[in-house]
Amino acid sequence: MLIDAHYHLVAEEWYPEGWWQTVSSMYLNGMKALGMEMPMDTIRQTLIPTMWDPEGEALINDMVTNGIDKTVLLPMDYWLMYGEPKSSLEKQLKAYAKLQRKHPDKIIALATVDPRRPDAVKIVERAIKEWGLKGLNLYPQTGFFVNDPKTYHVLEKVAELGVPLTCHTGQLGAAPLRGKYGDPIYLDDVIQDFPNLTITAGHMAFGWHEQLFYLAGLKYNIMTDISAWQDVAKFNFRKFCTVLRNALDRLGKDRVLFGTDNPFVAALMSTKEYADLIKGLPQNSPDGITFTEDEVNAILGDNAARIFSSKS
Repeated sequence: MLIDAHYHLVAEEWYPEGWWQTVSSMYLNGMKALGMEMPMDTIRQTLIPTMWDPEGEALINDMVTNGIDKTVLLPMDYWLMYGEPKSSLEKQLKAYAKLQRKHPDKIIALATVDPRRPDAVKIVERAIKEWGLKGLNLYPQTGFFVNDPKTYHVLEKVAELGVPLTCHTGQLGAAPLRGKYGDPIYLDDVIQDFPNLTITAGHMAFGWHEQLFYLAGLKYNIMTDISAWQDVAKFNFRKFCTVLRNALDRLGKDRVLFGTDNPFVAALMSTKEYADLIKGLPQNSPDGITFTEDEVNAILGDNAARIFSSKS
């Protein structure tokens, strides 16, 4: 089974223009690192629109073509950092729910909310109870800590409803996003204060991966996913294998999930390409690093299937 546990279905009107400028800046910097040059305006006008897929048609076609069994959709709420988008958060969440109803065998859609919204708890409750979304995605790098009292009000509702949480961790993106809010140390309180809440730390916390692995070692309600590590996998394969081996050694095979962060990094590596790389680890890993078929199967789908088995 192949499940992408970290995908962002996006449309232009769902996010404020400031966010698209931030993404354009990320692409600009990434291209420069690869020795490529393209004006910022060209990136914004030509590359960014290729990500937009409000009806999910491109995603479903890709899943069917490439044997991707399920995709977990993670919406994002940027209202306080960039201002409200043209399409309200409620409309966005309902669009996610609609796609999930249309493709219940393929789509698992989560809700999102910035916990600083005055009606944050109400939004989460409606999204899950009325619209049928299967969990909550948080993006602290927009300016809040996951152990803040306002966040806890939202997490109390999520725990009450019995659905999982995905929390982006690590030093994500360009300004004005702030990496300090993604330090996994702030999840330590959440893990312990909500022992029955299943939490996935997105992106293996990037530069804080060692801290995350040690933090999570004996706390069994936290998972992690390998999304947005494609650049390391492609350009420094030994480092990627070393970090993934460390994750498996510290957390065990049952707490590491496959995820891509696409469409944001799809130009670097498609979902199929990344999945094929993971599938090939038992045969292709560098000297001195080993992976088993059982570990690969757990990462690629078994773990996500278990987390969402009663929610999807």
